[in-house]
Amino acid sequence: MRAYRDLFAHPEARWPLIAATVSRLTPGMMALAIVLMLRGSGYSFVAAGLVTSGHQIGVGIGAPVQGRLADRIGQTRLLVPDAVLYAAGTLALALLVGRGAPVGGLVAVTVVTGLFLPPVTACSRVLLSTLFPTGRMREAAFAVSSIGVELGFVLGPLAAAAIDTRVGGGAAVVVAGAIAMLGGLSYAGTETVRSLPPRAHAVGVGGALRSPGVRVMVVAFGCMAVVFGVIDIVVPAVAELAGSPETAGGLLAAIAGGSLLGGLVYGARSWPGTLELRLRVLVVVLASGLALLPLALGSTRSFAVALFLGGVFLAPTTICAFQLIDDLALAGTQTEAQSWTQSAVVFGVAAGAALSGAAVDVQGPALALLAGAGCVALGAVVINARAGLLRPPVAVR
Repeated sequence: MRAYRDLFAHPEARWPLIAATVSRLTPGMMALAIVLMLRGSGYSFVAAGLVTSGHQIGVGIGAPVQGRLADRIGQTRLLVPDAVLYAAGTLALALLVGRGAPVGGLVAVTVVTGLFLPPVTACSRVLLSTLFPTGRMREAAFAVSSIGVELGFVLGPLAAAAIDTRVGGGAAVVVAGAIAMLGGLSYAGTETVRSLPPRAHAVGVGGALRSPGVRVMVVAFGCMAVVFGVIDIVVPAVAELAGSPETAGGLLAAIAGGSLLGGLVYGARSWPGTLELRLRVLVVVLASGLALLPLALGSTRSFAVALFLGGVFLAPTTICAFQLIDDLALAGTQTEAQSWTQSAVVFGVAAGAALSGAAVDVQGPALALLAGAGCVALGAVVINARAGLLRPPVAVR
């Protein structure tokens, strides 16, 4: 754990890391909060899947654009207006659901709102790479970044479920938007972030996607992310079918808890082999673990255990992946490269959410989980088949 102590003792890294961790509660809350809000207002699972996917589509479209803007104009100038506009969008969504607005209108609002989700995660990873270009501290910094994401997915669903139980799903959506605004403004206001200069270089049409390795990562992680959109919809359905919808938050927290544990262990020490080789192994193990989920639907307890075990290798996979993306990105496109991968992830999540909503209503959760696990396996195949493109050159800047 010494690596973590040294990292948080670093004055330029401490407050950006804390602020970024706060902002990561929102993605953990939002999917479940939207589902609970819509179900509580009488909408179907199909509607919940479509509206949830609308939010993810907006995030996916906006992420690479915002990443390029962050490289060009600087992080603070981008994040401040984003934070305010995103919070306003979540408030508008809750008000419209309360009035029984049609599903098409709700999807449109979530798409627009998602466009302005502050890209704090991508920005903070670039900042950490700038502060720690190589060595043990870089590995620990990216581990903390991934751990922060998983912590958000542990606490976020629990917070969403608790707010829904006490106040309502609409309040959970609004609180998630407010947290995004608080985290984004706090991160953007730190001295380290304000002093970070723009990074953009003239790289031509295609931007960060001109790197073949970045393209491989974008495709692979887009495929793998489908399973998490499936889980966002299937988990509340499993809890509802079991007669205990209040357990949905705990079930979603289980997979994030497994990932959090895996990330803590992985980031606490140095591991042999290159980033590319470690990633190739980790994605195969991750796919194998998630393939067991359809077999654990006999009870919410067994499903929670399977979710926890399936998540153990998730954070180690993302720790390797986002370091590798930073190494593979063309000079001046690091934020955009991170954002493209995150965009692919949210598009995959959106596809999984939209398709699984219909599958749950018609055939139940098992088929949706099986299809999601298959998409993770497809992503693992892509990474291993194109591994030669994932070896960064000696000079990456």
